[in-house]
Amino acid sequence: MAEFKTPVKTQTSLKPDDKIVIPPSPFLNRLGYGTGVSVMQLVRSPKAGQIRSPWALKMLNKRVKPNKVYTERLQAEADLLKRMSHPNIVGFRAFSKSKILYLGMEACDLSLGDMIEKRVEEQDCEPFAPWQIVKVALDIGSALGYLHTKMQILHGDMKSYNILVNGNFIICKLCDFGVTLPLDENGVFNKEKAGNVVYYGTEAWSAPEVIHGGVITNRTDVWSLGLTFWEMLALAPPHSIDETLDDSVMSDDSIDYFSRYGTVPPIPGNICEQRYCAPLTLFFHCTSLTASDRPSACTLAEVARLCLDNMERD
Repeated sequence: MAEFKTPVKTQTSLKPDDKIVIPPSPFLNRLGYGTGVSVMQLVRSPKAGQIRSPWALKMLNKRVKPNKVYTERLQAEADLLKRMSHPNIVGFRAFSKSKILYLGMEACDLSLGDMIEKRVEEQDCEPFAPWQIVKVALDIGSALGYLHTKMQILHGDMKSYNILVNGNFIICKLCDFGVTLPLDENGVFNKEKAGNVVYYGTEAWSAPEVIHGGVITNRTDVWSLGLTFWEMLALAPPHSIDETLDDSVMSDDSIDYFSRYGTVPPIPGNICEQRYCAPLTLFFHCTSLTASDRPSACTLAEVARLCLDNMERD
């Protein structure tokens, strides 16, 4: 699924006594990867009799030639993470530019994208439960609200692979801030502050205004989050399946899925509208073709919280 990787976008060091020893890659558990980087799990040894939590290390992929773009992107992400503090945003742990360049972050169980892939691999074709989808809306909506208002930043690459989940959706956290964009006080992409930087989100999740050259705002992230809800229903990346075509046509590589980007994918036929009323309502509002008709991330989180409360009462 190379086409669903994040495209490439055109600090503070540890104190000497805080530096950690990173073992060779074969001794690290790989958690994920992106364009030019790998994410590995570092199990830290106990210190002074205390058990220390594992870290997720984002490191440059050794199979990729040294690239200034990747290095600068990792440094910028470290600088941003260090300034942020929110329960639904992955926590900063360390950044080092010494012998091995790495960004140390809070480790979580799995990305939502990996959870979706795991269901497909295990032939468990059941969509995620309504409450799980609404929980993602609550937690990630809250994270995006903080990002859009407090930090005045657009995430720019909202998708299932950039959502980390602990346990059975006990908490969801937003990660991967390598392609963020500045917003102005009105939530509109601040071109003056951005300089030459442009929107680089993954196309399958991109909003109509991205595909067709419209105005980028904080609602652009909301569209992409809406398509993440669709992923949890369909167990597939947006626009990658079409139930109106038979299997013989589906295998034809000549089908132009790219022409569907920026549109609202149809709801899978196996979804019960009555049971999935809450997540479907959130999905359709988040994927309104007109950006101003989409809810803000803060409003989305508030509505999702009410939906969860109603589900618990029922």
